[in-house]
Amino acid sequence: MSICCLNVLIILWLVTLCMGKSNYDVKFESIQNIKGEEKTLVEFNLKIIGRYRRINGSILFHVDLDEHFDVWMDFAKIKNGEWIPMNLKMHTKPCNFFNNVFEKYCKSMLKNSNFPTGDGVCPINKGDYYLKNSFLSTDYLPTSIMKGLSKCTFTIREDGKIVGGLEVVLTLFERST
Repeated sequence: MSICCLNVLIILWLVTLCMGKSNYDVKFESIQNIKGEEKTLVEFNLKIIGRYRRINGSILFHVDLDEHFDVWMDFAKIKNGEWIPMNLKMHTKPCNFFNNVFEKYCKSMLKNSNFPTGDGVCPINKGDYYLKNSFLSTDYLPTSIMKGLSKCTFTIREDGKIVGGLEVVLTLFERST
């Protein structure tokens, strides 16, 4: 087999590995509301329910979530019994987060919800939004993501201070065939 043919096969294998559908699932382990430092403007009143570990509850926005707020996401992995911060972090504005990140990776969570989706959802209007039997689909996550126990800390900030947030611990595991 020629070197050129071997290179083409390796490239095709790498593309398939990185772009293919994921072969793992997500199990929610815990979910916890984070209160604001001085005031709480966003409350995540969510619980994990049932054998399939679905999320139910409500998200209460006490104000319109517009561009003067910041959205931070920080990820950590468990190692030797301690949470080790990962290099995966996101600090952005709400409209960018909901239109680009949330819409792409978390849309499956909103199938049974009154949470606004689609173009023009920004700002997120003041109100009470429910989630019912929500789950996280792994179909759009990269196949190279690290499996095992992970923690995502999602905070909303105003002038650098936390005004609400959510901490989610989940397990990524191989999908049974």
